[in-house]
Amino acid sequence: MQIKEIILYSKNNQKRVISLNLGQTNIITGASATGKSSLADIIDYCLGRSECMIPEGVIRKHVSWFALLLQFSHDQMFIARENPPAGKKTVNEVYIEQGDVVVSPIHAPDAPNTTTDALIKTLTNKVGIAPNLHTPPSDQTRRAIPATIRHTSYYYLQKQREIASNDLLFHRQAEPFIPQTIKDTLPYFLGAIQEDQLALEQELSQARLELRRLNRALKESEAIQGEGRDRAKALLMEAQEVGLISPEDANAPQTLEGIINLLRLATSWEPQNGDVFSDSSGLIDLQEQVRSLQNRLDEIVNSLHEATAFANEAEGFTSEIRQQEKRLASINLFNTQNHDPETCPICAQKMPNPIPKAEAIRRSIEQIQGNLKTTAREQSNLREYINNLQKQRVDIRQSIREKNEIIRNIIRENQAAKQLRDINARCGRVIGRISLWLESLETIQSSSQLQERLREAQHKVSLLEKKLDPEEKEERLTSILSRIGLQMSQWAQKLDLEFNDNPVRFDLKKLSVIVDTGDGAVPLARIGSAQNWLGYHLITLLALHKHFILQNRPTPHFLFLDQPSQVYFPPDQDVKVDDSLEKISDQDRESLKKIFNLIFSVVESLKHEFQIIIVEHADLKDDVQYQSSIIERWRNGNALIPKEWLN
Repeated sequence: MQIKEIILYSKNNQKRVISLNLGQTNIITGASATGKSSLADIIDYCLGRSECMIPEGVIRKHVSWFALLLQFSHDQMFIARENPPAGKKTVNEVYIEQGDVVVSPIHAPDAPNTTTDALIKTLTNKVGIAPNLHTPPSDQTRRAIPATIRHTSYYYLQKQREIASNDLLFHRQAEPFIPQTIKDTLPYFLGAIQEDQLALEQELSQARLELRRLNRALKESEAIQGEGRDRAKALLMEAQEVGLISPEDANAPQTLEGIINLLRLATSWEPQNGDVFSDSSGLIDLQEQVRSLQNRLDEIVNSLHEATAFANEAEGFTSEIRQQEKRLASINLFNTQNHDPETCPICAQKMPNPIPKAEAIRRSIEQIQGNLKTTAREQSNLREYINNLQKQRVDIRQSIREKNEIIRNIIRENQAAKQLRDINARCGRVIGRISLWLESLETIQSSSQLQERLREAQHKVSLLEKKLDPEEKEERLTSILSRIGLQMSQWAQKLDLEFNDNPVRFDLKKLSVIVDTGDGAVPLARIGSAQNWLGYHLITLLALHKHFILQNRPTPHFLFLDQPSQVYFPPDQDVKVDDSLEKISDQDRESLKKIFNLIFSVVESLKHEFQIIIVEHADLKDDVQYQSSIIERWRNGNALIPKEWLN
């Protein structure tokens, strides 16, 4: 990925295009305050930075949209982001257009057509960043992070305050969390982490699951197999106990094969019907009828008891009446027509109290005889009533016995069905164990095959673990950094940097350049002179990009440098064409030439695969290659924002 155009659209819908040469060095030289340094922020913003860092002032006042036209291997992409409204730090929407050939629009887009998140995903896929995930060690709390296109910005941008720093090596390195993010993601971009690591990690997870499954299957097979013949005989005894196999058959086989045949025969057993009496309402009705009959029987028994007692009392009354009748019957022996009631009819003596007249006694006898007739009739009716009650009592008792017998039969049937269900359940459990053991015979017979699969799974897990071994990653990373360090050492000698006769290396853990001298390691912060800081910055970035390109790593193939000559010229001093290099010392002039010659030679060596964009104060007239690389001069009123936009 390289930049073909940097485009600005004014609020009056005018277009400003800075055309860049692909695979070459592009220099924009100009005076101070012409907008040169803002190009880095425009590039960063268009490539998905969450916050717009383009300075407030003329640019933000007159520009409505910022855009880039990107060149990929086989196609192009136009990206435009709207200038955030006043008071806002960003907009989260983007306009993109893709095709084999894309022409930047004459006018600004009418509206965005996607989001910055979607843009980052698209660019990540376009440059070839594979799905990846850096997982921190288990003893660290930071979250896992996937490398994206945004994590390449630390290596393709060097702003003015960064390019000659002695304690910062990369873009945005001074911001919170960025140093750790660089340490986590740079190994992927260098190629120390395999491109398919995430896929390998997922494959390893699946392989470990398969290994655990095979181990479990083997253990289950061995557990099911048990003691072989002993296990088979134990199952045979269980089948005999529940009636699946007769005792005669159970005692017949002696070989394991004979036992297995019997067990297979037992599995053909089918359960008997053990349905419970389903009409529970009928059983309840019967029980209710019995209760009703019992109540009726109780009523009859009470009535019969009362009637019997009454009959006994009536019999006593009748007996007494008959006794009186017999005692008074003797009155008929005497002539009672002329009888004197004051004279005893037997002895003819005068009585102190006169006796009743015989007529009165006779009337009493007649009355008693009448009562006896009435009592005889009532006793006959009472005996009929008692007999009827006794008959009803017999009938009800019979009906109760019949219904109770039906209830008992139903209960017996339910109990028998329950027992049958219990037997079926027991038989089912035994058959289940038998079937499981019989099915395991095939697994047992092919246990060697299972063990072979287990060995293959173990070997696969071992290989994947080796590929993902942190030590392997560290070895690859050390090797890569060693080769990069070798290139840095060669270029340090070419630039005649301090300590250039010692090995130079990039320390990923410290994010700094280290020179290994005879007196020990010297970090960049302890090396003097801004010229050396610039030189070590430059050789580190060029060595990284050379590695990215030669190893076909998924990173943008351009580098933006903001005023590398500032260490030779004060930032506020314009170095015009006619000034040449006469105002600086011969040594500085020679050092500056070496800086640009290294840049030109690296770009040429990479054969159009690498693009460098430099914004500079200096405009060096006697350097032919420098002059041929200038694409725009911003002086005498020329600047990033055209004059006509200001009117």
